[in-house]
Amino acid sequence: MTIADKQSLAVDKVRTMDEAVELVADGDVLGIHGTSVQGSPMAFFRQLIRARRRRLHIVTLGGSMGVDWLAATGSLARCTFCVISLERFGLCRSFRHGVESGAIAAEELAETAFYARLEAQARGLPFLPTQGMIGTDLLEVGNDNIELIDDPFDGKPVVACKALRLDVAVVHAHRADRFGNVAIDPSVRYPTMTLMPQAADRVIITAEEIVPTDELRRAPDRTVIPGFAVDAVVPVRFGAHPTSLFPQYTYDAAMHEEWAGVRSRSAIDEFLADNVYRHASHDDYLGAMGPARLTKLTEERR
Repeated sequence: MTIADKQSLAVDKVRTMDEAVELVADGDVLGIHGTSVQGSPMAFFRQLIRARRRRLHIVTLGGSMGVDWLAATGSLARCTFCVISLERFGLCRSFRHGVESGAIAAEELAETAFYARLEAQARGLPFLPTQGMIGTDLLEVGNDNIELIDDPFDGKPVVACKALRLDVAVVHAHRADRFGNVAIDPSVRYPTMTLMPQAADRVIITAEEIVPTDELRRAPDRTVIPGFAVDAVVPVRFGAHPTSLFPQYTYDAAMHEEWAGVRSRSAIDEFLADNVYRHASHDDYLGAMGPARLTKLTEERR
């Protein structure tokens, strides 16, 4: 069978953002790739909020503004994470308030345990062990998904980390073809980019652009997720805004500072109305940001 024959059997997976969000149901477990102010699928977050999904369980290595928005809108019921932070801009106050009030269940893990839980699911195993949490208070908070056990080979303690199944994994990337093959430019690659799709029942990719498959073949080392693993591909230019997508654009410091400075419920509602609810589509959102603001972010990334 030739490459052309194989390509003819492939399925076109390009979808609108509305169609992609329909793959998410209330109560789903969502794995979100991205770390704090870098590479978060923010266009997806905005549509998820507009669709008014509820009781979501977010799994994220390093959540930031998008997770905080879900907390502020009452969409977030549980979060499995290593850190939730706006980095240099401050705290995720809505998330913190939700956890402290008991409205959001929080499962904080060391990175080794976080990866072990996803890796176990990806490999079809009930659990995987790690030593990364030994000596920390994270073992003392009553987490039913981890347990200290003896290594059957040498008797030393290890932490058994229960497999974590995701209903949906969401990754924002530089480009993809219409069959779901996903490529990223040279940058920091966190394991969640490929691990979350392997641990998920459904996979949604948001990408800066849809390109011909032949273009991906020119740099095969940049293709990190194969099309057969993907359910939907959504083209969204500046889809990570206001977070960054190196090397294409940096984060929007002004918007991060504005959100970090929000305190009252009325100010939260006003911010979300201006930056989420009043935009019927991602194109509307980009139009409101304006070309000058977006162009500046592409220039500052250098």
